Amino acid sequence: MRFTLPLVTFLTIALTASSASAATNLVNPDGSPAPAKYQTWLKQAKVPTPDGTVTLNLAPCPNGPAWAGGCADLQNRAIYLGSGARDRARFYHELGHIYDATMMSDALRGKFEAVVHKPGAWAAAANTDPAMEKFAEAYSMCARHTTVRAMQFGMYGYLPTPKVHRSACAIIRSAPLQPASLRSAPQGFGS
Repeated sequence: MRFTLPLVTFLTIALTASSASAATNLVNPDGSPAPAKYQTWLKQAKVPTPDGTVTLNLAPCPNGPAWAGGCADLQNRAIYLGSGARDRARFYHELGHIYDATMMSDALRGKFEAVVHKPGAWAAAANTDPAMEKFAEAYSMCARHTTVRAMQFGMYGYLPTPKVHRSACAIIRSAPLQPASLRSAPQGFGS
């Protein structure tokens, strides 16, 4: 009996992650399927992906700072990847912003802030390393690595230990299990 609950929990999370990955329809701005490389990365994500359609723009961020290699337009569910940001880590980072905007609740955001010790405004200027950017970086790391053995180094001052990584990934995996009515979207852009 002792091992039954952890096994059931593991299987539920594994099934949720694999079925949630199929929930994202990744398209080009003209509505055609996004390039195969990005479709493959989407399918290989080790965490759930956003429900619905996400538009991938292989272009610089509109109205973004010059230093931003990529960004996400949260209201239009669109990702922008400039020429220097077309790698797996940046793709998942920007997808993490869409996941945050469509799947996360304020309660889950609060849990994440507690895990990374970053209270305060969720969304703020990217150069202040807000929790929203740390979340997108956590999403990227969780999408690429089920576990880590040592502290990781990410953008926006996100430096998770193996324990923080496990906790952040668990929060991300729990989002699809909450009622849609609890989800609340931040507005604007994420870098």
